[in-house]
Amino acid sequence: MTYLKTSGIDILPVNIAILAVGIVDLSTTLFWVRTGQATELNPIMAAFLGAGTLPFVLAKLCTLAAYVTVTEWYRRKRGAGFARMAGNFTVTAYLSIYAVSFASVNSHLFAG
Repeated sequence: MTYLKTSGIDILPVNIAILAVGIVDLSTTLFWVRTGQATELNPIMAAFLGAGTLPFVLAKLCTLAAYVTVTEWYRRKRGAGFARMAGNFTVTAYLSIYAVSFASVNSHLFAG
């Protein structure tokens, strides 16, 4: 099993990918919403965004941290194979949803 070890902390590479995609998603969502190019479609996250940028950022970071924490706990206590499979599914789904959102917001880039 492959893990990234940094300062005594080991983490599945797929969880690093999920964190990276989440940070990109957070940044681009804020940019697109602030420039009027998009709206937050997730009603829970839209409520946080309505409360301000800081609540939105904190909510996003907390959900990402919670996912990685639970997945890493499961990997250590129950089964690395399932944790890796769940992570692979999650990052694939997240990237797919992000790609659709990106294409929707930037449809002018794909117009022939």
